[in-house]
Amino acid sequence: MIRALALAVGVALAGCGTMEPAAVREGCDVEVSFGSYAMGVDRDLKARIVAFVDGSDDVVDTVETPWGREGESTLCVQAASSAGTNRIYDRVASMIPAHSERAPTTVTHRDGRTRSSTLPPRS
Repeated sequence: MIRALALAVGVALAGCGTMEPAAVREGCDVEVSFGSYAMGVDRDLKARIVAFVDGSDDVVDTVETPWGREGESTLCVQAASSAGTNRIYDRVASMIPAHSERAPTTVTHRDGRTRSSTLPPRS
């Protein structure tokens, strides 16, 4: 019941301008999008990803762009090399769970690879 309500609210809010950006922006080697099911982003996951990115020698620069009302944002990561881009993407992708009742998180590689968490299947 709560999951269905959260999904309904999330869909309703999508029509109010809180939609997630669609594609990797120019200049981003890896893009991480922190979304919400109308309950805010997964703050623990976001903190782990940001800490990894901040401490990585493969990262040249990052820019975080807020786009929602509940902490939703997109993190644009520029890497030092192609190999670094792959390492950053692989590490962030390994941190994102397959399913999340809290919030969707997506990582996208500049070559189009992507990994996202989704709502758990209904039982």
